[in-house]
Amino acid sequence: MVWKPVCVKEKSEFKIGVFDSIDLVNSELWNDANFEENIYLSISYLKAIEETLSSELSFRYLQFYNQKNDPIGIAVVQIVSIKDNIENHEEIFCKVAENIRKKLLKTINAKVLVCGNLFSCGENGYAFSDSTSPKDAMAMLNTGLKRIRESENINDNQVSYYLLKEFWPESFTNSDLLKKHDFKGFMIDVNMVLPIHEEWKSFDDYLASMTAKFRTKAKSAFKKSVELTHRQLTATEIEESSARIQELFDNVVDQSEFSLGELKASTFIELKRAIGDKLKFTGYYLNEKLVGFCCATILSNRSVEANYVGLDYEVNRSKALYQRMLYDMVAFAIEKNLIKIHFGRTAEELKSTLGAVPLDMKLYIRHRNKLSNQLLKPIISSINPSAFELRNPFKANFTFG
Repeated sequence: MVWKPVCVKEKSEFKIGVFDSIDLVNSELWNDANFEENIYLSISYLKAIEETLSSELSFRYLQFYNQKNDPIGIAVVQIVSIKDNIENHEEIFCKVAENIRKKLLKTINAKVLVCGNLFSCGENGYAFSDSTSPKDAMAMLNTGLKRIRESENINDNQVSYYLLKEFWPESFTNSDLLKKHDFKGFMIDVNMVLPIHEEWKSFDDYLASMTAKFRTKAKSAFKKSVELTHRQLTATEIEESSARIQELFDNVVDQSEFSLGELKASTFIELKRAIGDKLKFTGYYLNEKLVGFCCATILSNRSVEANYVGLDYEVNRSKALYQRMLYDMVAFAIEKNLIKIHFGRTAEELKSTLGAVPLDMKLYIRHRNKLSNQLLKPIISSINPSAFELRNPFKANFTFG
């Protein structure tokens, strides 16, 4: 099926174009609307994702225009089926009381429209011009999702949930405007973020800012991992090692409680070809055998996001492989004069020993049925992000200003 772009007037204020392939969007207008040059909204990135994952996910793209047909916004949507393995459905809403979960399971056996990027953290699902108010932006997203849902339902491809992921604390005031459209907001596990101090000119400077206890911990990880080597892989090298990369990645996925979307080795290959040096794919070797990898994305705001890792868990236990990856990421950020590392939502306590601090993140969900949507309220209110012990590795007189 190939959709034609559908333009719709909404109160004579804006128009919407809906597409089911990134190849069908007006690329010039799409690029013009990617106002902050978000790599996750770039056509090259989206094309790589779509081409390698179209058998697992359905993709939809929205372009918003004013009445002069000037681009004022874009959005990316994935349609995810969660009815294949009902045992995992509970994890979507984190830790919810058992009696409430049971009430929802019957309605979860459906499809979800996800506005956002399933493969990154943060506000990577849409972009709007500065002239578009947050109120209008949220209203346009709501209308765009409705248009997609209506088209899906015509094709007997029933969509039950809308999910918008995921917002940083500074955006909560604006994102809460979604509540006017009957969305329910809830907090998810924090994202661990390490600011790179302006005085850190080398990795030794970073270590010097730590207390003796945590500096010793870092040196211990390097000592354990001394036999490991690492290097950046090209797309060709990723392809040559794709079977092993998939095996290492599956090791980590198998340890995860729940994931709405999973990448494949072929996706890493195409992403590397598509965005080049903006994708940092590091292979870790023991006796010339690939035992792990770390995939990270360099963002336009001088930050880096650690997206995915693959691990040989036996090597991880004996050689502190994962810890070494984290410290190497810090060294890389300092070397490249970056200002921030997004370490993600797992292993919070370990990442805090590197100096990463937790940032709250919020999702918004709505059911298409008003009654079912009302039932979400007690479920959402019962959600609590995972608890962990936060460590501070830095000296008492060390501050980030």
